[in-house]
Amino acid sequence: MNGLSCSAAGSRHRAKFDALKSFFDKGSQSIGIAGMNFDYKENLAQIQTMDTLDLQMRFFTTIRQQLQDIDRSKLESADQIDYDQIAYEVGLNEQRITLEKAFREQHMDIPPAGLYPLDSRWYDYYVRFYTSTDITPDQLYAFGEKEVARVKAEIERIQAQMGYAQQTGAFYKMLEADSFYLADSLGIMTRYQEISQTVLRHLSLLFCDTDIAKLTFMEWPGANKYTPPGYYSPAGDNKYGKPVFFFNFYNGRHNIRAMDWLYMHEGVPGHHYQWSIRAKLPQSAPFKQLFFYPGNAEGWAAYIEYYGKEMGLYRDPYSELGKWEWDLVRSVRVLIDVGIHHKGWTHEQALQCWMQNITGQDDIAEREVTRCTNWPAQALSYKVGAQKIMELRDSMQARQGRNFDIRKFHSRFLSYGNIPMQVIERDMLLR
Repeated sequence: MNGLSCSAAGSRHRAKFDALKSFFDKGSQSIGIAGMNFDYKENLAQIQTMDTLDLQMRFFTTIRQQLQDIDRSKLESADQIDYDQIAYEVGLNEQRITLEKAFREQHMDIPPAGLYPLDSRWYDYYVRFYTSTDITPDQLYAFGEKEVARVKAEIERIQAQMGYAQQTGAFYKMLEADSFYLADSLGIMTRYQEISQTVLRHLSLLFCDTDIAKLTFMEWPGANKYTPPGYYSPAGDNKYGKPVFFFNFYNGRHNIRAMDWLYMHEGVPGHHYQWSIRAKLPQSAPFKQLFFYPGNAEGWAAYIEYYGKEMGLYRDPYSELGKWEWDLVRSVRVLIDVGIHHKGWTHEQALQCWMQNITGQDDIAEREVTRCTNWPAQALSYKVGAQKIMELRDSMQARQGRNFDIRKFHSRFLSYGNIPMQVIERDMLLR
């Protein structure tokens, strides 16, 4: 009798939660939530009317109350993850709506050079949105300083390895040589295909699933001086109907030192691999298609770059240097992002931070500072997300000891799909 009673209670509980998810699915699509743009000025300009914001707040308050009526511990593991994701979205949206209502009520102007003139909670919201963690601005700045020092040490190691110890000027002068750049599009595609074949041959060392859709390489149409080195486009997001890696060929050349890490980030085992694995996951609740978590996606792609040697890449100091050169860019962007939006740095102060910490990349300083200014917290998703995955990996390894298998860890992380980092962390550490 007790077993039947528990089973019946569990079924009622599951039915109650299924009804909540259905209500959340439909409501989230009908209450006028505007999509998140990279540029904060566009987000502030599209803030909804007070009536719409009130409607949204009532909806999320109702969801919160319904969640409180459900005993999470009585749900199955998959439903517990869904429960936590919905709770995360409720908290994030309540935070957003509160800020947007105050912005409307106070008839505030849109600041032209960052979030600093606004309530400091605006930057807190952007940090949470892009990292899906509760890291604070002060913690971020300390993390950025630590990472800058760590990455600089790696670059200095390679500099000495190449015979340029204490010769920084000569070292970076050498790196300006034309031999470090490819000047024809066909040659670039051929080299990326070779890199891809190398990675695929080594993929089983880190991953259980090695059956990945073919990736096509193309020149990025319309690339300009503000265009990043490359980007990944899933098959459903482009006119070609197939997954594409677009590389930047602006000014008719492409940096050879960047090609190994860039392929890993945008291709395999980065974005393309993660998207391919997600396509194989069991069909999830419809609401999961409504949200995106940059700390998960960009964090994964940045994390996997550290495994270049395991994937048969970084075979010479130059290609390894390329990885650390861009890692330094990402690390300094953490300082600049916090500096602009939390500390109130001017554009000139942000540029000064760049010049003090990065040598040999003055040509993209303006681009990166402008990006951090206009896209608050977006650049944080790479470093913070990667760090969170490394912390989870280390925790699992410490717990499992000799039984730890990096391939199983990667499979488990990817099996969560598109959910917030703090939800993944909670589930992995509790099971």
